[in-house]
Amino acid sequence: MSTASAIYLLARIHGQMLRHRIHEGLASNRLLLLTISSFLCLYCVAAYVLVDRGLQFITRMPLFGPLLLERLIYLLFFFFFVMLVISNATITGMGMFRRKDMDWQVALPLPYRSLVLWKTLEGMALASWGLLVLSAPILVALGGIYHVGPAFYFFGVPALLCLVTISANLSSWLLLLVVRYARYWWWKPIGLLGLWLLGMSLYRFISTGDSESLKSGDIVSSLHDVLQHTEICMHPLLPSSWVAEVIFASGRGLYEQAAFFSFVLLANALFALTVTAKLGGHWFYPAWHRVMAAVPLVRARAAADAWFRHPERSAKRSLMARVWGLDRPGYAAILKDVRTFIREPTQWGQSLLIFGLLLMYTSNLRRLGYDLQSPFWIIIISHLNLLVCCLALSTLPTRFIFPQISMEGQRLWILGLSPLSLERVLSLKLRLSAGVMGLLTTILVFTSSLSLSLPWQRTVFFCAAVLMLSYGLNALALSLGALLPNFREPNPARIISGFGGTLCLVSSFLYILFSSTALALPEALRWHAQVANQPTLPSIALIQDLLALVAVLVLSLIFGAFPYWLAKKRTKSLDYLKEL
Repeated sequence: MSTASAIYLLARIHGQMLRHRIHEGLASNRLLLLTISSFLCLYCVAAYVLVDRGLQFITRMPLFGPLLLERLIYLLFFFFFVMLVISNATITGMGMFRRKDMDWQVALPLPYRSLVLWKTLEGMALASWGLLVLSAPILVALGGIYHVGPAFYFFGVPALLCLVTISANLSSWLLLLVVRYARYWWWKPIGLLGLWLLGMSLYRFISTGDSESLKSGDIVSSLHDVLQHTEICMHPLLPSSWVAEVIFASGRGLYEQAAFFSFVLLANALFALTVTAKLGGHWFYPAWHRVMAAVPLVRARAAADAWFRHPERSAKRSLMARVWGLDRPGYAAILKDVRTFIREPTQWGQSLLIFGLLLMYTSNLRRLGYDLQSPFWIIIISHLNLLVCCLALSTLPTRFIFPQISMEGQRLWILGLSPLSLERVLSLKLRLSAGVMGLLTTILVFTSSLSLSLPWQRTVFFCAAVLMLSYGLNALALSLGALLPNFREPNPARIISGFGGTLCLVSSFLYILFSSTALALPEALRWHAQVANQPTLPSIALIQDLLALVAVLVLSLIFGAFPYWLAKKRTKSLDYLKEL
């Protein structure tokens, strides 16, 4: 069987499966589908309005408007490219080496290159559809800025699809290379590099350096100092730069130049597919065999390290259980989740990346070039910083906490027979995830507050708000995962791409939006009163802040506590057993 016919066969089979799922979803979840579709339409409209107004504001800036707009487009597609590489590597790796159906697919008379190409295309579809939906309002807003016709979208949409294809194939190359040739000693230089980056972040946070030059009145030098760190996004060998060139050329009516870069993207996308087929034919089976051969060794090591074979460890375990206030079954359940997280590089790798980027961002707030002595910029940056931290935090519960109940799969009956009830398991998962994420986000907000030199009252205000949001987001993701489980799908990426994952993402976004509005409203009222020469008394300001925190608490009860109560009620009735 040729590679093309094998890919066509796999695509036809999965297409039939997708059609059956769509028909089943339309028949049984029409209300849910209507709700999610309404939210997506609302998001597209809101995103278009916000992006369009922001771009209009930038283009109206004298002298620097076109320069900033051009650099923002380069940055936008560069980060799209990086996000696509990471997400495709995660999803393709799970589908290629972690799913059980690959055991019989490898045994079928199919070329290995066809399996690799199909998994690459499948991962590209799962990882890219959300980004394409997110980027659609941005592309429409850019078309409005340039005041062009359909030719802009005729060149822009295929260029974006080629970028998606190139990033998916690059992820497959990196994945096959790492799985085939990775060694344990590789983690030492990677760990040293991470420590060096952490040390540099702390050094830049502690030192003042060039921050005074950024606060000077020379706007040109300040703008140059800020933009010089983004020059890497304009490298001519990056596919994201070619997409930006297509946008610029088609927006200015230079269709020959746009066609040139479009054909460059198309040629590289086709070449990337050819390289993936070549590498898949040579590297896939050795990589897959290496993964399969390591499974018995891991199981043997786990059996040798079982708790009943080492009675001397029981004292240590009981001490840790007493410190955390847990009984033995509860401690065992939390220990299982912790070990599962540590054994999954795709989980702790993405978490480390997100929190590492946030740490670098918060520790360099003082270098943004704004006058941090101005109350206006302090208010704007502090609330935008809280919004950024919460939006980044919302991706982790949706990505890792929502599919936890579904990932128990056919083994859920084991938890039903354990000394722990499913209701207690749900509470332990919430206690672990919300506690860890709440601690990390509180540290980030505290660091950013120190970087902005906020008073201790504002620091406590933001820390309390982000702590409530952390518990609310984790409770929302865990509850929706328990209310809308999918025990038939072993791939968490597919679980997240379903109705429940989309509903969780949309609900988290609304929760953060309403909470951020409630937190920023007192500051906006006080600023307008100060502009009108009517300063607010400290006691009234304190009452306003407390009311804002109460509003966040009420929203947390609505978006977090209420779904959690419904989830505990369902787990207590053991309705899950009929879905296994």
